[in-house]
Amino acid sequence: MQAIQFFNGKFVPKESITFSIDDVGVLRGFGIFDYFKVYNGAPAFMEAHLNRFESSARLLGMEIPFSRNEIETAIFKIIKHNEFPLSGVKVLMTGGASPDGFSAGKPNLVITNTAVSETNPSFYAEGVSLMTHQFTREMPQVKTTNYATAVRLEPIWKQKGHIDVLYHDGHYISEVSRSNVFLVEENKLITNEEGVLPGITRMNVVNLAPQLGFKVEVRPIALSEVLAAQEVFITSTNKKVMPVVKIDDQEIADGKVGAKSKLLMEGYAKLLAEETKQPSFQN
Repeated sequence: MQAIQFFNGKFVPKESITFSIDDVGVLRGFGIFDYFKVYNGAPAFMEAHLNRFESSARLLGMEIPFSRNEIETAIFKIIKHNEFPLSGVKVLMTGGASPDGFSAGKPNLVITNTAVSETNPSFYAEGVSLMTHQFTREMPQVKTTNYATAVRLEPIWKQKGHIDVLYHDGHYISEVSRSNVFLVEENKLITNEEGVLPGITRMNVVNLAPQLGFKVEVRPIALSEVLAAQEVFITSTNKKVMPVVKIDDQEIADGKVGAKSKLLMEGYAKLLAEETKQPSFQN
């Protein structure tokens, strides 16, 4: 059975989705998206992701051409049809075909559902490393389609043995290209909110932390603090709670996954299982 996707009100194969070369999403990088996982037909934290998608649209002055109910109905329809055991749903909106090569036109809305694999389990057992790079992302509160810096840097961090890049402004960190950052100090979690995308996994970890005995401190974080931290981990839809044991050439603490990072990994795994245990479809 051929997988279907949603494109401007129609359900079509992915190969049938096309954009005008004049779309400002192509010409000017003017577009937004959001992304969440689906486990055996059950979307994980879909409402929070769609809330963020709507927030991104408002911040860019974009009008979503379909109602929230229409979008949710389309998502459940393609999930039910495609029947992937593990998949990702991406809701994407471009600025539309431009009349003059700059101004936005009529937006395009695409919802894709594609099969994915679980992240390498060794990343959680052994931890990962990050490369640092001085860069400040434009409009960090918006989940835009512009990842030019990260795409440019990917071959470099892979060649050096890292899994991603940690941005900073020369003194304070902001975020990893597709993740938020946490430090562990005793029973305290430290994370930042200025200049970063409001991550859904980050939100869930902040809410979960007190139940696991942690206090949460939200404030700016210096790069020097990260390097001297007892434990560091990053959070995102794909990475979940992922321990970081090395940054550039410097190990974090003893270079091993810490006990408190493990506790948070286990806690988030339970939360995710509770969120997705009962598939629910709409007709």
